[in-house]
Amino acid sequence: MKIIWERIDNWLAANAPQVLKSLRPGANDEEIDRAEVFLGVEFPEDFKLSYRVHNGQDEESYSLFPNLEFLSLQSAIEISEKWQDCSDDNFRCDCDNIFEGIWNGWWNPNWIPFTNESNGACECVDLAPAAGGNVGQVIIVEWREATRGLIAPSFRVYLETFADALERGEYRFSENGYGLVDLVDFEILDRAVGNG
Repeated sequence: MKIIWERIDNWLAANAPQVLKSLRPGANDEEIDRAEVFLGVEFPEDFKLSYRVHNGQDEESYSLFPNLEFLSLQSAIEISEKWQDCSDDNFRCDCDNIFEGIWNGWWNPNWIPFTNESNGACECVDLAPAAGGNVGQVIIVEWREATRGLIAPSFRVYLETFADALERGEYRFSENGYGLVDLVDFEILDRAVGNG
């Protein structure tokens, strides 16, 4: 995980130093243990290793992951509590809006959020997949929609895919986009600002 983060950090240093500056120092073992105890889970090793490098981002900073705040462990706890407070035991996703291997319900306390979008959606490490899923898979959980989707089979794959995309030039920094955006969004924002 350290090597993957070195790739990301190097790209940010050259292309988006504002985002690099917002990344927090790594969490120590005590902080990771405290988060695991509070959430009642054991994080996958790749997740722990990642958080030992960077414990999320400063709040109100340019986004690392497009349109998403990279959560500190403390923020992950707060987001998890928010979802649980709004729990609905009768909620079920339409079968067309949930991927195989993802538990069908409003919120599972074994989903560990690591990103958050302003509309409430978050990406989570799934520690309690349904049949056909992988422990540690990365899923998207939508707040306003009955959608639960699979993003990656593990956190390592998620982060490595992101590093690969950065190095292929698929993302750009945009002050108007509040951080990293994919090329399609960057071109739309660029045209809007140029025509505005």
